[in-house]
Amino acid sequence: MLKIFGKGFSLVELMVVIGIISLLALVALPSYRNFILRAEFIETKMAIGAVKVSFEVCAQMLGLANVKSCRDSSHGIPGNKNSSNGVVGVKLVSDIFDTEAIFAENDTVEIIATAPTDSNNTGSTYTLTGILKKDGKVIWNEGECSKSELC
Repeated sequence: MLKIFGKGFSLVELMVVIGIISLLALVALPSYRNFILRAEFIETKMAIGAVKVSFEVCAQMLGLANVKSCRDSSHGIPGNKNSSNGVVGVKLVSDIFDTEAIFAENDTVEIIATAPTDSNNTGSTYTLTGILKKDGKVIWNEGECSKSELC
């Protein structure tokens, strides 16, 4: 007589599979969340581009002596914007715009981008610092995020 054994998985085998899947989810979900936040923050980092290029062109055309004229809303440099729903805030800031002194080599300017208010990164900023050189050249750093996990 032929004996037929039940086909399928035992309860122990199913519990082991569920345990493995749970461990994988426990490890993967935080990494996935950080990935999503970084991907969304790229928009904030990219918003600096227009101000950066415009300021470089202005600084090279006018030279170090007249770089004070390279402010927001002048010489093709976009105006400062505050962040709001769907809008990245971008500001060009520096002490050189507020003083009457002659500018020296190695003075700095900063471009600060702030994530939109309806973003998961609300309040997070990306700051790019440029060092002015004699020939009007601007040397930019790699940038700095207010939250290290975003960069």
